[in-house]
Amino acid sequence: MDILANPHEQEVTSDGTIPAGALEIAVKNIGSSTATVNGISLLPGEAWNYGFVGKPYKEIIYQTSGSTLRIRYTL
Repeated sequence: MDILANPHEQEVTSDGTIPAGALEIAVKNIGSSTATVNGISLLPGEAWNYGFVGKPYKEIIYQTSGSTLRIRYTL
């Protein structure tokens, strides 16, 4: 792991993963249908955060289900 944090920001329309090792994660559904993040439904307009907890997160899987997600995470 580098000594400096490396922020990543993206908008996605297809299923994928947030890689293991992220220290902080934020996801917002900016589309028009319900998406799934880490097994939890994320309604249109809803945001969800995984704050800093003192250790890195495991990989987090998301399914866009025809929606668009704005994802920000820091490695």
